Amino acid sequence: MTDELTEDKIRTMPVKEASDLSPMEKETVLTMPTDMDMALFSSEVSTTIKWFLSVEESIIEDYQTEDGSIVAVKGRVPKGNIKLQSSARKSNVESQMVAYGDER
Repeated sequence: MTDELTEDKIRTMPVKEASDLSPMEKETVLTMPTDMDMALFSSEVSTTIKWFLSVEESIIEDYQTEDGSIVAVKGRVPKGNIKLQSSARKSNVESQMVAYGDER
């Protein structure tokens, strides 16, 4: 991890998007190996970072900060916490609201 912060502290820090990345450079990646119960997660997108940090069972492996805020995170999240659906949302724009755990 970048700094010597506890996992509890990281989960309660403010989240924002890095000022040095363009929208095209910000991404969220989920990799779900078939031999693991956890999905690998990486993101520079604030809404998905907030979601990841709100999942108590997620494991933070690395993170980046900017001006006291989390701007990127990598880790693992249980596959059972991820919902894939067959129908698309009505909008292709990033959601303004994500269901967060009790922490957010």
